[in-house]
Amino acid sequence: MTTVSAERITCDVCVVGGGPAGLSAALAARRAGASVELLDLFERPGGQYFMQPAHPPTGAAARQVAEGRALIEHVLASGVLIRSGVEVFGAYDEPLILARRGDAALVVKPRAVVLATGAHDRPAPFPGWTLPGVMTPGAAQRLVKLHGTRPGSRVVLAGCGPFLLVVAAQLRAAGCDVVRVVETSPSPLALAAALARFPRHWPEAARIMLAVVPLLPRFRFGRIVTRAAGETHVTGAIIARIGRDGRVLTEGAEELDGIDALLVGYGFRPSVELATMLGCALAHDWDAGGAYVVADRVSGATSVPGIFAAGEITGIAGARPALAAGECAGIAAAGFAGKATPSPDGGRLKQAMDFALALRRAFRPPYGTLGRLPQDDTLLCRCEEVRASEVRAALDEGAGDAHGVKMWTRAGMGPCQGRICGFGISVYAGCAGSADPAVFGANAARLPARPVPVDVLAAAVGMATREEGAQIIPTG
Repeated sequence: MTTVSAERITCDVCVVGGGPAGLSAALAARRAGASVELLDLFERPGGQYFMQPAHPPTGAAARQVAEGRALIEHVLASGVLIRSGVEVFGAYDEPLILARRGDAALVVKPRAVVLATGAHDRPAPFPGWTLPGVMTPGAAQRLVKLHGTRPGSRVVLAGCGPFLLVVAAQLRAAGCDVVRVVETSPSPLALAAALARFPRHWPEAARIMLAVVPLLPRFRFGRIVTRAAGETHVTGAIIARIGRDGRVLTEGAEELDGIDALLVGYGFRPSVELATMLGCALAHDWDAGGAYVVADRVSGATSVPGIFAAGEITGIAGARPALAAGECAGIAAAGFAGKATPSPDGGRLKQAMDFALALRRAFRPPYGTLGRLPQDDTLLCRCEEVRASEVRAALDEGAGDAHGVKMWTRAGMGPCQGRICGFGISVYAGCAGSADPAVFGANAARLPARPVPVDVLAAAVGMATREEGAQIIPTG
């Protein structure tokens, strides 16, 4: 039997997440004189926005890659230690971070933590959404940008928000036949109205729009994908109009055949799992993506001393606000760690957030519509194979929040810890059980927050208990 190695790391500031917010926070904290460790899940830092593929991209993506590469080089040159391929599965308010890198356990003991864990796609369940070939726009983007792999040949892209435009342009550039772009917003003028007050964003918007001009005849507004068709793989989709009351209008629905990929997502959700483990206060706002970490808008300070948050974890806003927020949080974290720092300047962050808030208001998903899509036999929780009928029965029996549904049905208790199913269950509960999604709550992560081998978990917990004196009780 092999012995799992466990490494103990100490530093002034530990940044979790290597996207725009994390990189910016790490650089700011290091420039303030703090020793900084950055833990990132992926092989190369950059996150979804500054994704660094193995082969240099062309076109619009090249600009983002180059900007990200320059930032990463500045971070490394400053003396920040970036540890890639690190999966954080536990966090405690010592503060203490438990993670794994391959088959090795890591226990990080920093003086301050910056959570820059970003966000993940926000899918909503509908009949057929578990068929192979049905995935989220973010997953398809990662296939194209990072690996140069097309999600399919004939693709339907659906959901809401300007991210669909970005993905549509990237799919077309990759050689996909984008059959339809299905947007729930009723008007194509929503983006124009949001842009009108922000001229500095016009050049970027113009580049995106120019790339999708050939696809404009294939756009459908005020519509939603209600079903995916196929036996062993998706081959078709049904697209219906959304009525003024939010109900699906089946009359005149469009049936598409001959597709091999269906990409559906309704924006993003903040990745709050580690924040819940640390005891950080959360709030709920649909426009912000759902449950998000409550943090000071300038310093990023959370309700737990020494824990700071930056970027999408504090509400979906995009890369530019994340960069500004990361800088502010990095300075504040270094100050908490005892370094002499100036007060963070929130001016740049406020400017970036004004535009993000305008986009949020322009592209609100039709939550009531989404909650009505599942049928009784539709899987709401893939990990535990919990169907809509079971969730509705739990609601009828008195399960009034996410924790209650989890206890009744095991929904959200699987490897994803509710990352995939949480949003869908909450909107379904709002329709089937008349539950207020803001009160329904988020699925609280338990140790381990992500799947981890038992021996690695034991090694990390053992070291933390032995050397740090932490009181860690694994829960499921």
